[in-house]
Amino acid sequence: MPSGNPHQNEIQVSKSPAEFFAENQAIAGFDNMGKSLYTTIRELVENSLDACESVGILPSISVKVNELTQDEFNTVRGLTSPSKAANNRPKDPALFVKSGKKGRKSIDSIPDSTEFNAQSSNGGIETTQNKKRKKKRETESYFRVIVRDNGCGMEHEAIPNLLGRVLSGSKYGVRQTRGKFGLGAKMALIWSKKSTNAPIRIKTAHMKNPGEVGSHFSMCVLDIDIYKNCPKVLEHKSEFNDEKWIGTEVELLIAGNWTTYKARIVSYLQQLAIITPYAELELTYQNFTEPQRDMRIQYDRRSEQMPPPAREVKHHPSSVNNILVQQLLERTSHDTLEKFLCKDLAAVSPALSKRLIAELGSGFHDDMSPSELNDKKVTKLVQLLRKVELFKAPDGSCLSPLGEYNLNLGIRKVLEPDLVATAREKPSAYEGNPFIVEAAVSIGGKDVKEGITVVRFANRIPLLFEAGADVATRVAQSKIRWTNYKIDHKRDRIGVFVSIVSTKIPFKGTGKEYIGGDDITEIQTSVKRALQNCCQQLRIHLTKKHALRDIKERRSRLVKYIPDVSRSLFEVLDAMKKRRRNTQSTSNLISSPTKRLRVNNDSATNIIKKIQSHELTEESIKKCLLKTVETQSAGIEDGADHSKSTKQKSGKHVQPLFLVPTYYCDSGDDDVTHPLFVFRPLGRVTTS
Repeated sequence: MPSGNPHQNEIQVSKSPAEFFAENQAIAGFDNMGKSLYTTIRELVENSLDACESVGILPSISVKVNELTQDEFNTVRGLTSPSKAANNRPKDPALFVKSGKKGRKSIDSIPDSTEFNAQSSNGGIETTQNKKRKKKRETESYFRVIVRDNGCGMEHEAIPNLLGRVLSGSKYGVRQTRGKFGLGAKMALIWSKKSTNAPIRIKTAHMKNPGEVGSHFSMCVLDIDIYKNCPKVLEHKSEFNDEKWIGTEVELLIAGNWTTYKARIVSYLQQLAIITPYAELELTYQNFTEPQRDMRIQYDRRSEQMPPPAREVKHHPSSVNNILVQQLLERTSHDTLEKFLCKDLAAVSPALSKRLIAELGSGFHDDMSPSELNDKKVTKLVQLLRKVELFKAPDGSCLSPLGEYNLNLGIRKVLEPDLVATAREKPSAYEGNPFIVEAAVSIGGKDVKEGITVVRFANRIPLLFEAGADVATRVAQSKIRWTNYKIDHKRDRIGVFVSIVSTKIPFKGTGKEYIGGDDITEIQTSVKRALQNCCQQLRIHLTKKHALRDIKERRSRLVKYIPDVSRSLFEVLDAMKKRRRNTQSTSNLISSPTKRLRVNNDSATNIIKKIQSHELTEESIKKCLLKTVETQSAGIEDGADHSKSTKQKSGKHVQPLFLVPTYYCDSGDDDVTHPLFVFRPLGRVTTS
C-alpha cells in the first residue's frame, strides 16, 4: 500500500488566458460543434457591425459558409487520410470496427474502397452502413467561414494583437458596447486551432479618416500561441489597393455542425435584421457534396438612419467597488483627493466632494494625495460613496438606443405584421449604470406562431438562448394583462420585442444569454411600462378593428333574416289586400269595432294597388331591404373613425330602431314615410 500524502507531489501551474479559454470554451459560447459554428459567425458579424458604426458607414456584411467533408477538408489542408493505405483500404481494418457485447465483427464486414470512400465523402448511394454513420458524419463536418464588411478596417501593425491576444481590446470602460471581454474573434481563432489546427486569413484596408481610402491593403495569416497568449504571424504583407476597397475580410476553417444549428443561425440573422435595419445582411451556405442543401438569405437595407455612437463616461459613485477605486487611484493624474472625486467620478461637484471628505472624518482632508489612501481608507471611501443618496442618477445621454423609428421599420421589414406599436421608456439606472428600454408589440405577421413570442436584444445583440429566465419573457408572460388591451394572448399571434441598452448589462450566467429576472426590479419595471405603452396604442386600433368587425357581423345577421322578414311583411300586406276586397268601406278594415284606424287611407290604397299589379312582391321587398342594409353598413364603416366625435357633437342619445305594426304607436309626429312602408320609432310602451 502506498503511504504518504497522495498530493504531496502536486506542482503549482499557472495558465495563460488563451489556454484557460481553450480548455473552458463553453464560457465563451463554444459548447459543442453546432454552437461553435453559430458563435463564430455571430462574433465575426458583430465585429463587422462595430467596424462600420465606428466611422458612420451603413454596414454591408456578407457571410459565406462552405461545408466540407473530411476528405474535402484534407484536400484543402494538403493532408492524406490516415485511415487509408495506398490501395484505398485501411491498413488496419480492425481499428475501424467497434467491438460490443456480442464480440468483434469479422474483417469481411469492413467496407470496400468504394463504400469506404462514399461514407467518407458523404455522397454516393445511401447504404445501410452509410445510414448508420450519418450522425457521426454530420458531427465531423468542416466549414470554411468567410465574413466580409465595408467597415473601417484594421491598421497594418495592429492586426496580430487585435486578433491574436486574448483579453486584449479597446472596449474596456464605461460605455455601451456589443462586447467587453476581448474574446470574440480571438475565441474563433482558438476554436479554429483546436478543431482544425488551421490559421485564420485576414484581408483588410484601413480607413484613417472618414471618406479616405487607403492606398494599400494588408494580408495576414495568423495563428496563436495558446500557452503564451500571443499571436504567431505566419504571413504579413501589404499590397497596393487597386480596387480602392475599404473593409475587412476574415476567413476561418473550423469544425462544426450545420444541421443542428441551421435554425439558430437563420433566426439570429433575422433578429439582427430587425435590430439593425440600416444594415445590409447576406448569408450564403454552400454544400459541394449535396448542392440541393444550398441556401441564400438576404436582408436589404430598410433605413439610412444610424443611431448616434455611444459615449464613454466616468464611473458613477454608486457603481464602484474596492478594486475599481484602487485602480482609479493608481491611474489618476490629479494630486488631491478633492480633485480625484470631482474629475475621475461622475455626478460629484466640488462642493459635494468637500462634504464627502468631511464626512469621512479624521485621516482625510481635501489636499491629501490619492496615493496616501491605504486599503482601509479605500474601503471606508467606497462604503460612503455607495450610501450617499445626493448623487444625481446617471442619465442616458451616453447610450445609443436603436430608436422607435428604426425598430418599427425593422419589424415591418422582416415580419410584415398587421399592427405594430413601439415605445421607449425614460432612462433609468441599475446599480449606478444607466439603461434605456425600448419595446415593441406586433400582431400577426409571417412565420409568427399563435401565442406570445418574445424576441430579446441586449446592446443591440440578439439573445437566442435561455429565454425562459429572461426579464423580458417573465414580464410578457406574467406581468401584462393582455385581455385588458383587447388582445387574446393564447390565440392571437403576438410578437414582443424588448431591447435594453446599458453601459453594463446585468447578464446572468457565463454565456451572457439572458438578463436576470425578478431581482432587477428597476429593469423589470421599465420593461413592463414600455410594453404597457405599446399595448395601450394597440388597444385603440384593436377597438376600431373590433367595432368594424361587429358591424360586419351585424350586417351578416341582418342579411340572414331578410328573407323571413320580407315574407312576413308581404303576408301582412297581402292580408290587407284581401281584407279590402272583402269589405265595402274603410271603417271595416279593422275587424274589431273597438280599434281606431291608424293607417292613412290613401297610402293603404296605393300599397294595395301595387300588390294587385304585382309591382310590390316579396322579391322586391327583399331587394329593398338588402339595399338598405348595404347602404347603412357602408355608411357606418366609412364613418367609423369619426363616429365617436360625431356623437359627442350631436349631443343626442342614440336609441335602437324597431319595426313594429304602425297601429301600435300613439303619435305619428316622428313617422318616416316611404312609398312602401311607414317607420315610426318606439318611444314608450304603456300597459293598461
